[in-house]
Formats: sequence, C-alpha cells, structure tokens
Amino acid sequence: MVARRRATPLFALVAFIGSAGCGAAPAASADPEPVVADGYTLEQVHAGGPLRAPNGLALHPDGTILVASLAADSITRFDPATGKASPAVPAPESESDDVAIGDDGTIYWTNPPRGTVGSQSPDGTVRTITDGIPWVNSIAFDRAGERLFVGQTFREDGLWEIDPRGEKPDRLVASDLGQPNAFDFGPDGQIYAPLGKTGQVARIDPETGEKTVVVEGLQQPVSVRFDSSDQLYVLDSIGGALLQVDISAGSTRTVVELPIASDNMVIADDDRAYVANMADSAITEVNLADGTLRVLTSSPLAFPVDMARPSADSGEIFIADSVAVRAIAPESGELREVARRHASKIEFPSAISANAEHLVLVSEMIGSVQVTDHDVKPVRRFEGFVDPADAVELDDGSVVVAEPGLGRLVRADGDAIRPLAEGIGTPVGLASDGDGRILVADASGGRVLVVDPVSGGVTTVAEGLGTPRAVTVDAGGQVVVLDTEGGRVLRLDTEPAVLVEGLSVGQLDQPHPRSGGIGVDSDGSIYVTGDRESAIFRLLAD
Repeated sequence: MVARRRATPLFALVAFIGSAGCGAAPAASADPEPVVADGYTLEQVHAGGPLRAPNGLALHPDGTILVASLAADSITRFDPATGKASPAVPAPESESDDVAIGDDGTIYWTNPPRGTVGSQSPDGTVRTITDGIPWVNSIAFDRAGERLFVGQTFREDGLWEIDPRGEKPDRLVASDLGQPNAFDFGPDGQIYAPLGKTGQVARIDPETGEKTVVVEGLQQPVSVRFDSSDQLYVLDSIGGALLQVDISAGSTRTVVELPIASDNMVIADDDRAYVANMADSAITEVNLADGTLRVLTSSPLAFPVDMARPSADSGEIFIADSVAVRAIAPESGELREVARRHASKIEFPSAISANAEHLVLVSEMIGSVQVTDHDVKPVRRFEGFVDPADAVELDDGSVVVAEPGLGRLVRADGDAIRPLAEGIGTPVGLASDGDGRILVADASGGRVLVVDPVSGGVTTVAEGLGTPRAVTVDAGGQVVVLDTEGGRVLRLDTEPAVLVEGLSVGQLDQPHPRSGGIGVDSDGSIYVTGDRESAIFRLLAD
C-alpha cells in the first residue's frame, strides 16, 4: 500500500540558505507530517513493523518481552498480546545485542562493539557495570537470580561471571569454548550454551569452566532454553529450525522449521517459545507441544540505513538493511531480498554504494568493506578500518573509505591503507560525482565536499546544509543531499532547494549520523530510507 502526502507550501524553502556560519535548522519533530515543496508529492512505498532487526530477548514479569537490537541501538518493550512496542531503555545507551532482567526488575544488556555491560534500575538510572570484555554478547542469570554470566562471540571467545552491582572484578570462567551464544542454566546448576564456532551445544561448569559436549553437528546454534519441564531446546539459525535436545542421547528432534537468521528465543511458563528473526524484524510464537507457530510481528525491511543505485538511469536501488541486502525496482516499487545474514557472507551492512558491476558494503561494526557483484557474491574484501561510515570503489578496484571519527578518507588497495584526505570534519556519506571525483557529506561541517581520489585535493561544493548524512547525483547531474537532523532532502543547484523536511530519518545520530540514505531514479524521483519507521519513502516531481 502506498500512502501519498500532497505538496504543501514550504515557507522555509530558502531561509536555511546561508554561509558556513549559519546555524543548522532544528531537528524536526517525529509527530508532524513531513512538509513537501510545491511541485512534489511524497509517498510511503514500503512500511515497516514495530521492531528493528531484533536480537536478544528477555521475558518481563508483566508478560511483555524486552527486545535488544544491535543494529538499531535499541531495547524495546514488545507486547505479544497486542503487537505494540515502546522504548524500554533510552538511546544511545541502549545499543545492545542481548538482554536479561534481574529479580528486582533491573534490566541488563551487552554491547559487543563497546565491550560493555549496561544496566537500568527500576527508577530509570542507567550505568555501565563493566567495560572490559570485548565482543561481550550473551547474558543470563543463574536460576537463583543472583549470579550473572556473559559470553563472548564474533572476534572473542570466552565465558565470564560479572557482578550485577559492578563492584567486584570480572571473573573469567573459561576461554576457547567455541563462542558461547545465548545460554541458559539447567536444573543441575550447569550452563548449557550454543557454540556457534563448533556447531555444538555444550554443558559448562560455571565454577571450573569444564566443557562437556551435549550435541553436535548443528550449523549455527544461537540460543538454548529450557521449558517448564526442564526439556532443552536449541535454535539453529543457518539450519532454520527449532530443535528439541535429548541430553542423555546427544540427539535432536525438529520441532518446527523457521526462516534463516533467527537469532534468539525465550520460553514462557506456558511452554510457548518466542523466536526473534533479525532479517524479518519478526517475533514468532511457537507452541512447543505441537510445533504450531504464529507470527506476532514482521516487516519486509529489517532496519534500512542506506541505499544506492548503480546510476541514476539504470538498475535497481540496493538497500543496506543492517542484516540483509534488499533491492527495490524503481518502476514498480517492488521490493526483493538479495541476501541476508547466515544465508550469505554479508557482514552487518551499515552503508552501501553501487556501480555498474559491483556493490560496496560497509560494516561499521566489523570495520570491513566487502565488494560483491549485484547478487552479493563476494569479489574482494578489505578490513582494518576505524568505524567506517561509507565507501566507494574506484576504477582500479581500490576503495575509498570514510572514517568519520578520525575526520578523514582513506584509500585501500590490497592490504595497504593510506590516508587520502584528512581534517575534513565528519565524513559520513560518499558518492561518485560522475567525473571520477568523490562527493563527501561532512556531517559536522554541514557541507558537501568533492575530493580528488588521486591527489586528495578537497573543494567545498555547498555549505549550511544542516547535518548531511548521504549524498548522490541525479540523472541531470545535480547533487542531492539527505540532512538527517531536519529530515530534509536538498537539491544543490545554483542555490540549495529544500524538497521535503520532517522525514522520519536519522535514528542513529551518535556519535555522528549513522543511518539514512537516498537513491534517485531517471524520472527525477528520489527514494529515502525512513529508518525510524523501517520504511521507504519516494519523493516525486508532479
């Protein structure tokens, strides 16, 4: 269904235009409708659901489910009875992969990239209880609700006990286990953990760290839970199944098949499992007794943060959807999935650019850049970047990468990474200008720059643009900019023109803009990733 918003006068169409010394326009409220310039119409082409790329889950005593999302920097309270969702922990402290609840109602969560565990007390006080466990991921209390344990995945591999009050030092229980993901405590007081690196479920002694394999031969076990009768279950993300485990026999039985990219589950007292799928932004209820399932919420988009088209007059518009790559056909608006996590080699795409042959996928979390074909088949990969925000491929196969935290662009060729342009503010968005140069959106400077990829020479194209996050070039050769602070789309001609303001974009704004993208069509239409709603908007000229 396409929702249309007719054009209305935009009184501030030229008021924002000024010198570099002018202040940026204030951020638009999330409540008012976007204001569209005369001669344009705004459509919502695709609408999202209430959740954004869900990861960890925790059952709240009131019957709601806490949902952690690493991609969306959020912890959300989801009501399975109504399907409604609301924030549980304020951003940006809510960046999280897994979540647990203490007996007193305190919420605890892990932040893998930062290596921290945070907590929020019932009175709303947020604090960090440890900051020294890199790639901390899974988290769970023992059955007494007194001792808190966390596991490391991705680039690290360990199991730790931490103090819920943050007063005692962290204790390493064991290392080199096989990367323990969402684990649970059994009736014997032992930890039962899915080991994604080895494809096993193991029993681990929380005192000694001794590991005993319970079952093996799984593809990507991500979560284990016990039901009310202490029957063990495991969720296999790549295998696409929820399995019942016979601990004594070391065997499994399929309860139900599920889509790939299921990432976590919890089991309620009535033996209904709730499964999170990050690529579908879905929560599915599974009756463990008979395997019947009911999708409580889902979305065609996970958490769209960027988009790109090979050129303004050719091909689909590709979307970096945080845990998937999707594509939209400009002619029909049809959305299709190209690839998703656990079914492909993509690494949490947080930005994307495209040319006639390749896609360039950036993973801020991993610090990598992947060059693929348009079917997301790998071509080459670069790594070692510092919180990369965007990248473009040059004709020789090298890539230019924006590192906003360091205020620079770097050029990577093979294993070599060298600075290209430094001291350029906060570069967060890149695009080719069509003449071999690179357009740069400088968020902190409110500017669009152009950089020579050979000499590194920098020229200012426009200033006073608010907080530009993304930049592209339309079919007529004009530069189009997305300002996430004001939710504005700007076209840079002799003077910039505001085409729309107040769009629901820019959810990730710390420490710099990290979400929001634009793409263009040959007829002048402009597409925008409405990340706050997991939606896609289209701005059309009347």
